[in-house]
Amino acid sequence: MELNDAARALIGAGADATLVTINPDGSPQVSVVWVALQSTPDGDELVAAHLSGDYKKLRNIRRDPHVAVTILGPSQLGQQREYLAVTGSARVVEGGAPELLKQLATALLGSDEHFPPPNAPDGYLTRIRVESIGGNGAWV
Repeated sequence: MELNDAARALIGAGADATLVTINPDGSPQVSVVWVALQSTPDGDELVAAHLSGDYKKLRNIRRDPHVAVTILGPSQLGQQREYLAVTGSARVVEGGAPELLKQLATALLGSDEHFPPPNAPDGYLTRIRVESIGGNGAWV
């Protein structure tokens, strides 16, 4: 699935997002992650980077790929905040974390001067194939 221009603009060069994975007992596990949007021949993917592969969210994705992601829009006085809700299938791939984190640090922090740390491990990427969207905004 491809996101429309409004959803792409919301994500921009990177966004803070809430990622929900499924624990072994079926309960939700919630994490805040940085995401970037990448287009593939099969459709759009949200991509997050992790320096360690032992995070609970990654263990959950390896066991059950069903995830949900929410990205909040900017506050607008007197209006409900827009948000993009994505459901999809995630997979964890090795490598590429420092490069993506450097890009996202520049977009979200204004500088990559101190992140990721020097000699950071190759880490892991979570690639989330966008399967459906909802929320409150011009993308629904």
